[in-house]
Amino acid sequence: MSYLKRAIVFFAFAVMAVFGQASTAAAQDRLALVIGQGAYQGRQLPTAVNDAGLIAQSLTSAGFEVIQGRDLGANDLRSLVRDFLDKVENLEPGSSVMVYLAGHGVQLEGDNYLLPVDARIQRDVDVPIEGFRLSDLVRSLERSPARVRVIVADMARDYPLDSTGEAVAKGLALMEPPAGFLMAFSTAPNIVATDETGPYGAYATALAEMIRQPGLPLDEVFARTRLRTHEATNGVQIPWHMANIDNASFVFFEQADDAARPVVREVRRIEEVPAEEAYAIAVERDTIQAYQDFLRRYPDHRLARRVTALLAARREALVWRRTLARNTREAYWTYLRHYPTGPHAPDSRRRLARLAAAYAPPPVFEEVVYDDLPPPLPEVERIQVVEVVTIIREVPPPRPPVYLLPPRDEDDVEFITIIREPPPPPVMAGVLPVLVPIPVPVRARPPRYFYQPIAPRTPRGMVAIPVAAPPVYETVMGERRPYLRRGLRPEQYRVPRQPGLIAPIEPIPVSVNPRMPRDERAGRPGEPPRMRPVRIPSRPIPLLGQQDERPRPGRPDADRAGERPDRSRDQREVRPVSPMRDAVRPRDPRLDAGEILPREPKPDRSRIDADRGRPDRDRAERDRPGRRPDADRPERAAPVAVRPAIGMPAPEDRRPRRDEEKPRSRIERPASLAPQQQPFRQPALREAEQADRRARQIQQERAAPRGPAPIERPAPHIFRANPVPRMEAPAQVERPNREMPRAVAQPRPGRDMDRPPQVRPSPDGPRRQGGDNRSQRCLPGRPCPPQQ
Repeated sequence: MSYLKRAIVFFAFAVMAVFGQASTAAAQDRLALVIGQGAYQGRQLPTAVNDAGLIAQSLTSAGFEVIQGRDLGANDLRSLVRDFLDKVENLEPGSSVMVYLAGHGVQLEGDNYLLPVDARIQRDVDVPIEGFRLSDLVRSLERSPARVRVIVADMARDYPLDSTGEAVAKGLALMEPPAGFLMAFSTAPNIVATDETGPYGAYATALAEMIRQPGLPLDEVFARTRLRTHEATNGVQIPWHMANIDNASFVFFEQADDAARPVVREVRRIEEVPAEEAYAIAVERDTIQAYQDFLRRYPDHRLARRVTALLAARREALVWRRTLARNTREAYWTYLRHYPTGPHAPDSRRRLARLAAAYAPPPVFEEVVYDDLPPPLPEVERIQVVEVVTIIREVPPPRPPVYLLPPRDEDDVEFITIIREPPPPPVMAGVLPVLVPIPVPVRARPPRYFYQPIAPRTPRGMVAIPVAAPPVYETVMGERRPYLRRGLRPEQYRVPRQPGLIAPIEPIPVSVNPRMPRDERAGRPGEPPRMRPVRIPSRPIPLLGQQDERPRPGRPDADRAGERPDRSRDQREVRPVSPMRDAVRPRDPRLDAGEILPREPKPDRSRIDADRGRPDRDRAERDRPGRRPDADRPERAAPVAVRPAIGMPAPEDRRPRRDEEKPRSRIERPASLAPQQQPFRQPALREAEQADRRARQIQQERAAPRGPAPIERPAPHIFRANPVPRMEAPAQVERPNREMPRAVAQPRPGRDMDRPPQVRPSPDGPRRQGGDNRSQRCLPGRPCPPQQ
């Protein structure tokens, strides 16, 4: 019974693990970077941009969010890669990332560089300055949360230098992928591809075809791509790839439930099959061990010379990679002894000069032996590496067997038509050609969502490309027919001469962060803020007509499907460029007819009533302590206007008439500091005259003909004087044996300078002011006592 319980528990855990992996795979993010460089000065590539557009459209059909760029300069290329890496950091754990680079590539001392279209390279030292190093991208992706990272370099094309100095190896240098990476080249290391004549290159066409095969593992996709390219170029171009993804499972298209499962191929040994089939197996595996097995079995076959050349090129590439990893004088001397005319002999001499060592190997030194490489076959591997390309062109290869490379599905008429016709011209600078939507394979399960590609470097800023949704096949009456997802029809929103677009390309509007420095929001004060986003949106943009992105397990918004998703990654959200107007108030229909609405007259209101309605009038009177609460009753008698000691001046002083000159603002002092003056005489008579004057003014305004409503102007700024603190006289301390000081009259500044000084004793008693025998004059801010 105990064994039965253990078996049940083990089976339950296995089922949970399988379903967990399936749900995780469904929730994975898929992000791709596709760059096509073809507009080089004097060295244009006719198919590089078209190849990038084909791969971008294929990845869009597979559910990838594609970040693309076309014919980028050095600054734009580095900025695009930086924006892409910023977006990679926000991916979910277990996601997939793919990079496809098409253009001119150059290798120098073991590093591969992608050249911008404005690169000026005349000698070897210009390559690291002008080019973009591929290993920098690999190191940045190595720290990303993605689980599977695929880097495809379709840039092994001839790029001769004009310098007469040390030569540079052709093609691309072999790279060993880190954990979780798959590295792929369009040709074998140190070998350049031939010029293409069709609308698309052979490698890009083969890769797009194999991406569409449902259920193929990632390693088998690139193995079949090598066989298809080898067949299309008659053996001249043999792609290379190396995978280090361990047990990570990844497929571009999942196989449909009702489709037939792919036939599991039987592993065959090279020694047990005919020579032509053995050669195809060796090319598919593309390893030193496979090539040596063919030469042991068929040393005298006509294909043996071709296999020997491929083996020599692969061994030299691996030896050079091990030499760079060792980076010692003995390692470079060992390479120069075995390959004195090899493609990397100039690089070895550059490294020896950097190590302050002699170029020529000494007669006696300890050679470096690499135990991880199989030893060369005696009397077989004698071909120099410089003869590899010549031998490959001389010996044509046979056709691979059907079980290794199935024939192209002729029923897939849409895909065959797309790869045979040239793509439409690009819409704008920085955007790849938009092809006709590539349909989802018949036997594949379509992805749940398709996303719009994004081109960050265009003349209009960052734009989203509204491509058409890929057709998806369904079974109708026993037959599979294509249909468009989300109700989109081919005749909707078509752009002239762009069958792959359903709407014009528009920039992505992004709200400006108010906490951003002013220099980043606008160039000068008063200018409109820049609407170009500095980063790619963290969430992908679905195609037009699709619903929002589904919530994913493990994210904060997974349990709130109807609520707004979490925006903790990037606070910049997509918003309209200008706010919506008349969103709440209904629009007047007369405005739509172009009528001019009459201006509503304002109610007649005298200036006195407006002044009385001000909230700051008689504030001092209302705040006076001890005031009765019924003091503001309307039936009380007309109060006497009392001007506050400290505060705003009277309304007639701060609101002057138009026909009178604007009076000067007066600074009032508190009563405690103001000089003593005689009180006003007959205050009632003065108030009566003011009331009579106001009544006559009101009658004149009512009798005058009414014109247009006066324009209300804001009240002028009133200067408020700060109260002057009272200056208290210090306490007087009488000291014995001292004479009383004499008051000395000092003139006041202004008109009193011409008057004779007046001596007035202080009312507070004698005070010492300066020297002896001087009396105190008037204190500042206090009244002077009468003269004696």
